[in-house]
Amino acid sequence: MTTHNIQIRKGFRWLDALIGVGVLVFAACTQMIQPAFAAPAAKAYVGNFKDNTVSVIDTDAGAVVATVPVAAGPHGMAMTQDGRTVYVSGDGSSSVDVIDTATDKVVKTINVGKAPNGVALTPDDRVLVVTVYGEDHIAFIDTSTQSVIATLAVPKPHTVAINPNGKLAYVTVQEPGHFGLALIDLATRSVVRTLALDKTPRDGEFGYDGKSFYFTQAGLSSVQVLDPASDKMVAQIPTGVSPHFVSYPRGSAFGIVVVQGPSELLLFDPATNKPARSIAVGKQPHWATASGDGKKAYVTNEGSNDFTIVDLATGQTTTIAVGNAPRKVVVQRTAASAGKGM
Repeated sequence: MTTHNIQIRKGFRWLDALIGVGVLVFAACTQMIQPAFAAPAAKAYVGNFKDNTVSVIDTDAGAVVATVPVAAGPHGMAMTQDGRTVYVSGDGSSSVDVIDTATDKVVKTINVGKAPNGVALTPDDRVLVVTVYGEDHIAFIDTSTQSVIATLAVPKPHTVAINPNGKLAYVTVQEPGHFGLALIDLATRSVVRTLALDKTPRDGEFGYDGKSFYFTQAGLSSVQVLDPASDKMVAQIPTGVSPHFVSYPRGSAFGIVVVQGPSELLLFDPATNKPARSIAVGKQPHWATASGDGKKAYVTNEGSNDFTIVDLATGQTTTIAVGNAPRKVVVQRTAASAGKGM
């Protein structure tokens, strides 16, 4: 091989090396200038009772991003743990609608009987329990087939809450002259017993740890605290006029109560069952739920047709206009789960 050819080969090697370095530098620069795509925000779903719609809200942007037509009088709402499916009962219908959160469209309608009210999912999301007020029964829906697999006679059932262990549920019974809390064994799908009440029960919810059951009653300016282990009333939490929804969410230092008279969200200490602070929201607040980390509450305001996001640590609020007479609300647990399947 001549000296000239050797020099040419050495030149090509240097050129290859320079090109290789250039490619690496270009790739690094490209990565630096590419925009970072954040995970989608968790979405909230609000049932507008008078519009027969569900408003879909981007909780980060604080804006309605979609409106979903549903059965008349959206009443009860429940969401699966992964945030992919929302169930909505229609009080003015005989059905429960199934919303796919990837498309924000109704993908299935399940007939359960006249005037379904409350809905709740078992902790494993396998069964949806529906109170069918107009036909005096509870319907059990298999979520894998989206079909009714059993019913249970309960007079004028209104709302339903399932113990976090998935074994028992309390149903608020609004039968005139026979108000009460019906305890349901979910394995046998039978009524274990009914705790009689003097006044109409409104809503009832288990605390996230299952140690207490909180409920409200028409005409009482307080939250009743029940020990589920003994069926004994252990405390009353004083509130303003007309408390409605009450909950003690996971991750929060406080329990939350929507109080319709003064239009406020009341925070209480679940250790002492004493009020902690009040936060003004919209008119006639109806329902509330909490973010997955327990740091924010989401409140529907039936009287002012809006929706309030509350920072539970600071009390700061953000208000978003929705449809007419917003009642129930559910929210995806985290932005990460919101992104799955979308």
